[in-house]
Amino acid sequence: MSEHDPRVAKDLIAGVFSRAAPMYDQRGPQYCAHFGRRLVELAGVGSGSTVLDIATGRGAVLFPAAERAGAAGRVEGIDLADEMVRETAAEIAARRIDNALVRVMDAERLVHDDGSFDHVLCGFGLFYFPHLDHALVEFHRVLKTGGTIAASTWRGDSGWGSWYDELLAQYVEPVRLGSHDLSTPERLEQALRSAGFTAVRVVADEAEFIYTTEQEWWDTLWGHGTRASLERMAPAELPRFQRQAFDRIRAEREADGFHVTFRVLYGLGVKRA
Repeated sequence: MSEHDPRVAKDLIAGVFSRAAPMYDQRGPQYCAHFGRRLVELAGVGSGSTVLDIATGRGAVLFPAAERAGAAGRVEGIDLADEMVRETAAEIAARRIDNALVRVMDAERLVHDDGSFDHVLCGFGLFYFPHLDHALVEFHRVLKTGGTIAASTWRGDSGWGSWYDELLAQYVEPVRLGSHDLSTPERLEQALRSAGFTAVRVVADEAEFIYTTEQEWWDTLWGHGTRASLERMAPAELPRFQRQAFDRIRAEREADGFHVTFRVLYGLGVKRA
């Protein structure tokens, strides 16, 4: 079976993010947490809301959603990677958060009853689903009438530019974890409309982040899906790749560190009767 086989793709994604879980968005500028808070705001989560957070990771969306939902609300996070779930469950317990839980689940096979949630949220996860159309229909199904979906994805001009991919390709065939290109407003809007959502709109956003050292940037690569390609690099080649990458980012260093602008799209929609 190839990585294009949905079963293989899901196993690959679950494995990569389980290994990344201890460091996922824990080092560096924590951009997932930044955009997660914004996603929750745009979704309109409020006191008493019931929320399903798809591909919850380390809780970048779950924790701000739980705060806004309050004691009268309920937030459930699901993720395919069991180590992500274990790490986030431990943090929920450590913070003594009573209105949130997290469990392992396939987003394409939700176990919830129809009309269970006021909001379905998904931060940077849609492009990973092998059967995106089926996943979005599931999201629509578990929403209450009048409930909202809110999902974020990367814009095509986000990040460090092409130099990283070009350098990486000199050492290894890059691993593409994503199955879908949702990097334009048109593609994201069409995906939501095709699943039956109405009042669909796409909001663009961007923010600048700073990595203070080369090592912090390197650690972040291992704490996200980018580690999939690094793991396949020949061990003897990895230090040479690291040195070349460090040389490249040093050329752009400013007084306080390495600046990068991440650009995102938020897709919002409503389930109508």
